[in-house]
Amino acid sequence: MKNNILIVEDDAALAGLLAQVLRDNGLDVRIAADGREMDAHLRAAPADLIILDIMLPGEDGFSLCRRLRAETTVPIIILSAMGEETD
Repeated sequence: MKNNILIVEDDAALAGLLAQVLRDNGLDVRIAADGREMDAHLRAAPADLIILDIMLPGEDGFSLCRRLRAETTVPIIILSAMGEETD
């Protein structure tokens, strides 16, 4: 059985690139653009690992992380492009 990875990332290009790298390494990957999509994916099938962005539309990644931790012990990797903006 392949490991089931859920990427929660609203940047489609970044999510697609990350998903491709993981798939190329034999993992099953699903992508959610926000918390609602994440919830739908998790209702359909559990994840073995969640890669979670912080800056998401609607409910942010910190809130999602707290909610996930209260409901499950699935490992979570925080992914963030937060940082200092440059001109």
